[in-house]
Amino acid sequence: MAALALTKVFINLTATGQAISAASAPGRLNDFEVPGESRLYAGGRRRAITSTGQVATYTCVLLLVSTADRDTLRSWAGQAVQIRDNLGNRNFGIYRKVPAAEVRGRPGRWNVTIALDVLTIAEGV
Repeated sequence: MAALALTKVFINLTATGQAISAASAPGRLNDFEVPGESRLYAGGRRRAITSTGQVATYTCVLLLVSTADRDTLRSWAGQAVQIRDNLGNRNFGIYRKVPAAEVRGRPGRWNVTIALDVLTIAEGV
């Protein structure tokens, strides 16, 4: 059996399969939340109101991204992408903004943060 060892984070635009890869900073964030709220009722009673499902966000920082790749990531904002990393995480979703920090001493290189809103996507053809 063949094994694939990923050493970078790969972002693929699902519409075309076009890919960008980069090393990532440690501390990727997988945030899962059940949508809902707590309400206070008569007599001081508090009740939980929740919805079915989960809201998930996957956040990672791509290191030393070229200006061309940064611009490509900006053009993909709002479109469905797949993100795979070296820890076995694979998420489908969209991101809406691309904050990029210039890397000091490395002209044309950026550290880019991607906060992916994870979506439920059918993988069938």
